[in-house]
Amino acid sequence: MRNCSVEIISVGNELLLGNTVNTNATWIASQVTSLGAKVTRITAIPDDLDQISHAIREAIRRRPVFVITTGGIGPTFDDMTLRGIARALRVRLKPDRTALNMIREHYALRFPRRRLNLTKPRLKMASIPSGGKAVRNPVGTAPGVKLNVHGTEIFCLPGVPREAKAIFRDSISPSVSSRTAGSVFMERWIDVRGIMESMLAPMIDQVMRRWPGVYIKSHPSGIETGGRPRIKVHLSIGSSNVGKAKHGLLGAMHELSDKLVASGAKIARVR
Repeated sequence: MRNCSVEIISVGNELLLGNTVNTNATWIASQVTSLGAKVTRITAIPDDLDQISHAIREAIRRRPVFVITTGGIGPTFDDMTLRGIARALRVRLKPDRTALNMIREHYALRFPRRRLNLTKPRLKMASIPSGGKAVRNPVGTAPGVKLNVHGTEIFCLPGVPREAKAIFRDSISPSVSSRTAGSVFMERWIDVRGIMESMLAPMIDQVMRRWPGVYIKSHPSGIETGGRPRIKVHLSIGSSNVGKAKHGLLGAMHELSDKLVASGAKIARVR
């Protein structure tokens, strides 16, 4: 089986205008990584049919195990992710009975004493690409959508973070876990004071050579009062062998910590 690669496509003009921080992509990436999969690309695109269909076609060509989209599946005119996917796959967008029932049930629970008409915008949320399946949205109106294209599973989530997270936990997390069974991801952070990143770089190179599989990345966070530089160092490893992963990660962490102390740096925290 190929590595469990995941691509995230975030749809929304608000992301590109800088009006909204893309917290969905950050959260999904952290969840996917913790499950032992690997995010290989995060793409942000506007609410545009051509851009959406192009991004989907390009992602499918790279053959990731999963493509997860967020945004653009609601009732408004600019919610066009599913239309873009249908165009990319050259299939029709058609009303789905399961999706329609999910929408009806949501409104019945939300407004138990009112009879709401299924207007055109509401019915829009029940139209999905041919071959797709509706995915229950536990906290919102618009169902998610799942498709399988040449072995790549595509999940379409709403842009509302609360809804995206709920669907991810219920429907995507189990699918990812089934593909990464036996794999683990481990990480540690070292907060360092009093060393320049240029002095830290050779230490990281030495430790990574000594501990293959461990990836170490430094994140400078500025200068504290007194002129002492602050750096957060992230160590991580993914493996199908829990014992080997733990041994490598802890070995690299201890060796790097020893080098830092020997250089005169101060380790503020290890977590």
